[in-house]
Amino acid sequence: MYCRVTEIKFDYTKKDEIISMLEGFRESMMALPGIQSVCTIETGEGEITSFAVYDTQENFNAASADVGKIMGGFAAYFTAPPVGKEGPTMFGFIMPSENK
Repeated sequence: MYCRVTEIKFDYTKKDEIISMLEGFRESMMALPGIQSVCTIETGEGEITSFAVYDTQENFNAASADVGKIMGGFAAYFTAPPVGKEGPTMFGFIMPSENK
């Protein structure tokens, strides 16, 4: 697996609009090549961290143009440039569905 973690600072007064936009991009995100999961968490007032997991680095790279378009839709809400880190998975597991 290959992952990207992105830290974003945003205009907190626009939180509901951002959530609506995220929901609006759900199908586009689900269609990204090799995407396994996306999780966005609120880490503070006006701060979110997003985790994207792909099956391979090749699919991660193939999705980059589409991800750029999606992120561009949020640019008006950013209060600072996003900070991203990426790399191969060192450890991880997925719970079997019967344990959820």
